Amino acid sequence: MMNDSLFTLADQFVAYKRQNGRVYQTGAYYLEKYIRFATETNPEVTVPDRKNVEGFLEKYEDTPGSLYNAAAFLREFSRYLIARGYPDAYLIPAGRTRLPTPVPPYFFTEEEISAFFRECDNIRDDPHHKGRHLVLPAMFRLLYCCGLRCKEARVLARKDVHLDKGYFDVLPSKGPKSRRIYLSGELTEYLDGYDQHISHLFPDRRVFFPNRAGSPYGAAMLEKTFCGSGILPFLKRKIRE
Repeated sequence: MMNDSLFTLADQFVAYKRQNGRVYQTGAYYLEKYIRFATETNPEVTVPDRKNVEGFLEKYEDTPGSLYNAAAFLREFSRYLIARGYPDAYLIPAGRTRLPTPVPPYFFTEEEISAFFRECDNIRDDPHHKGRHLVLPAMFRLLYCCGLRCKEARVLARKDVHLDKGYFDVLPSKGPKSRRIYLSGELTEYLDGYDQHISHLFPDRRVFFPNRAGSPYGAAMLEKTFCGSGILPFLKRKIRE
């Protein structure tokens, strides 16, 4: 066991998290980036050490949210390794990173909301991103109409969506609690059309909003799509006017 590579240990850690019911997609994303950085800067590294951990975190100094997330997942990884008998794994000290200061909310006007969904509906079919032109307009509408957390929409299971009855279940939500959310007639009708179209591409899908591999989209995808959809350039033009 003590001869396992850093990559193998990270893979085992992610598998452990998922066996305990965690999706752990964002955690796996940051760990993959860390492993790549650590092995490129020091091919002999076997467990996280202070030098490569701090070097990796420096990449996120200008993005407090990403810095906090990266540090949190690396801290979890090192705790796991220490418990497994790797006492030399570097554990990021408490207080090394702080929660980012929340950004004040921005309330969109009706015009801005309409502009955003027009951009969503103009996403083109792309063979390299199977089904994205169907998924994104539907996912953003569900987020907007039902007030979901992004992760709740991304990992929503197909079996938990009951369009014939007009509701879906979020299992689990934040913490151990789950909840049932009822849909408006208009949204139910829209999602029913979406479901029929996406089912032609993914007849055996397990998630309601699949990526091209049939799995949930990652967290970075929503942010990237939102920023590139045209709504932010639209707002900047509005501010300049």
